[in-house]
Amino acid sequence: MIRADAADAARLVRYGLVPTNRPTPTSEYRSLLDRFRTDTEFAEDVRAVAEGFGLYVRAATTLGLVVVGDLDGPFKVTLDNCGLPLRSGSNRLPDRRCFGLVLTALSAFAYPNGEALAETSNPTVRPADLERFITRQAAAIAGAVTDDRADELDSLDVQLGEAALRWLDLPEVLPGDRGLRRDCRRAYVVSLLNFLVDAGRARREAALADDGGDAYTLNDRFRAGLLEVVETVAFEIYAAGRSRDAVEEPV
Repeated sequence: MIRADAADAARLVRYGLVPTNRPTPTSEYRSLLDRFRTDTEFAEDVRAVAEGFGLYVRAATTLGLVVVGDLDGPFKVTLDNCGLPLRSGSNRLPDRRCFGLVLTALSAFAYPNGEALAETSNPTVRPADLERFITRQAAAIAGAVTDDRADELDSLDVQLGEAALRWLDLPEVLPGDRGLRRDCRRAYVVSLLNFLVDAGRARREAALADDGGDAYTLNDRFRAGLLEVVETVAFEIYAAGRSRDAVEEPV
């Protein structure tokens, strides 16, 4: 790798690390991204630079380069450090679990199968619809941690099962003086969707707002980051439920 190529590769990785960066038609970012797509050697250079920083190049989309941090790297993103409104003390773990449950459900709600993941369409989600979808499947997910499959589950599956138990105990909506109070299902859903907007993985569709709140359209950056959740038992249950919904919905 010559010095100029190394510098270009590092710049592209830097652009990808900031989700609000966009490869506009005349930008350096767009030029580097186009080169990544067409120049195999340069793409290998980019991946090598990323790997050196503990990053994995997930995809090159129209919205930019999608990179994620390795679990052992300095750029790893977890529910604790991603910017979601987690409380401190004894309430922190329940918050983490509920946000994880909503993220898993959102993934299955938007992309319930491999064909959906391969499509380039960007699904739109309404908070009230997602909340009801989570609740319909929560009992099955909670039951998965106690049935015959329990011994086969990893820690993430167990935590999602415990999150489903907590979810069923939460009220649907708790109005407060400044919007929703935190200890309700709708607040977790809206908070996660707003976080995805801030992270450049969704956009808010205020023009489609209704009694359930704003609508949110997911994008390619969201789809490219689904690997961590599609391998969970909770995703399997939600995806199956979403498929049943599609069959039962009137045409």
